[in-house]
Amino acid sequence: MPKKYFTVKIAQKQLPKIKRSLSKLQNLKNAIDAITSIRIDPKEIEYEEIVETNTKLSKEFHKLSYEFYKELEKLEKIGCMIKDLEQGLVDFYCKFKGRDVFLCWKLGEDKIKAWHEIHSGFTGRKPIIDIER
Repeated sequence: MPKKYFTVKIAQKQLPKIKRSLSKLQNLKNAIDAITSIRIDPKEIEYEEIVETNTKLSKEFHKLSYEFYKELEKLEKIGCMIKDLEQGLVDFYCKFKGRDVFLCWKLGEDKIKAWHEIHSGFTGRKPIIDIER
């Protein structure tokens, strides 16, 4: 998928959808992690129960995984990039002085307040006012 470039204003308009998707993705990831952490001790239950339980867990795992990637595709279509799902870090390509930079937003922030160079990451964030000038 080709890069999609955003202005601060256009990226800002996408935040409500992105917030919903991130929240859903985090919940789905937690559910998937919970399922994959289940361990069955074959000494404690009958073989038939093991097979039945494994089948149910496998079905649920695949269902949740499908939902997870379907939600991830929604964000891909918007054009943003998830940098850290757990923290809710999202970047948007933006042109600044003829070069590619990222507008940077974190779940919990009310608006896009920062940007950073492509290779500097979250620690290199600068105030968005620099881009808006």
